[in-house]
Amino acid sequence: MMMPLAGLLNWAPFKLDALGLVTFFGAGEMNMSVGNLTRSWITEWLPILGSYAVANNEIAQPEPGFVLYNVTDQVMATDVSIWFTRWLMSYPLTYTATTITLGSNTRPTSSIRKICSIMVGGLICGVLLMIAILTADWWGVANVIALGLTVLVRQQMVGSLRSSVDKGFQDARNNPGDDVKIFLTLPNGTAVTMRGPRQVVVNCVLTNPRPSNPTYYFILRTVGWGAFGAHAISLGMTALFNQILCVVTLLVCTYLTATHVGDERGAIGKKLWLEVDMGDTKWGRAPVYARLNMSKIEEDCMVRWSIMPQRTNTWWWNRYRKDYLVAKQKAPKGV
Repeated sequence: MMMPLAGLLNWAPFKLDALGLVTFFGAGEMNMSVGNLTRSWITEWLPILGSYAVANNEIAQPEPGFVLYNVTDQVMATDVSIWFTRWLMSYPLTYTATTITLGSNTRPTSSIRKICSIMVGGLICGVLLMIAILTADWWGVANVIALGLTVLVRQQMVGSLRSSVDKGFQDARNNPGDDVKIFLTLPNGTAVTMRGPRQVVVNCVLTNPRPSNPTYYFILRTVGWGAFGAHAISLGMTALFNQILCVVTLLVCTYLTATHVGDERGAIGKKLWLEVDMGDTKWGRAPVYARLNMSKIEEDCMVRWSIMPQRTNTWWWNRYRKDYLVAKQKAPKGV
């Protein structure tokens, strides 16, 4: 039986190194966008470039350069959770004024959003598959099937990490502890302040998510590598028309994922919610310190960490007390 678009099978006015595109582009961006564990009603089930970053478990590797200062408990930590470091780097933070409050997610993702994300991804893969069949390009069919399998593996692996965050939050709810003040610095010099229950900070922000079934997680990674290899090989053998169509689709989907289109950025898993106050973009660090309402002991701790100037810098401390602490005390409650 002659397929309606079979003539496109031999259309090849030029050659395209599609294999190079899928192996060299998008991995870093997808490491950040997938590893931050947020959900999107648009991009959640989309096929993307750099899917080997998931199979290689790069989304669960620590990111260096983050330092968390628990001002309340006078503890400094550099082992910030893998998902939170990626979330911070993918969120449009102000340079110093952003405040994050850790709380419970009282607005769970609706079933409609989940269904929409599955339908969007299924529609795109379905169109690619149908065109491959109509052009009698069986390598193209194999390519789309392998691509769909990489999406399924990604969902399972990310879902396992989200469930671990949910468990950590649930465990903390039994004995959350007092709220603590956190000052956190990023590798690019950006700083954020945080507030939240002590045990939530420990379980969710300072503890890496661990899959509840490591064997199953390892099998998923193995299947992911196999699917990526099948995708790379079959794409290289696919007809040029389907190569172009697949690569363009992957580029668009990767761009949408990297720019967090449709993301519900405050929700991590089903239970944790990050409430973000961007503050005043004109602020330097002094008004941020004032916003923490630190005691003298807490200030001394910040001095020891070299976050705040030494007490001998009387000019800075006088200005800090006069311009920021006094202004903070006179400001209306909640400002």
